Amino acid sequence: MGQFNDIVERQRNLLASEAWRKKVKLIMGEILPDRKLWTTTYNDGAQLFEKYQDGKWTSTSVSSKMTIQECIDQMSREEQDAFRK
Repeated sequence: MGQFNDIVERQRNLLASEAWRKKVKLIMGEILPDRKLWTTTYNDGAQLFEKYQDGKWTSTSVSSKMTIQECIDQMSREEQDAFRK
């Protein structure tokens, strides 16, 4: 059974990174008298811009440029940082 350990570990990391990349890292709001702008940044660097102006909502999204392996690496670094604190 030991021959499949690497494959199982790779799949486990893949599933974990897919969940990690969708989590919110930062939400920032800019409230002005004539408009409101919310920027949501996700762990993988993707961003969602939402604007309320003139009584209507508009949204724009920017997709992530991180590869799956980069997500796995970043997730591992953040886990190690959490253990050190």
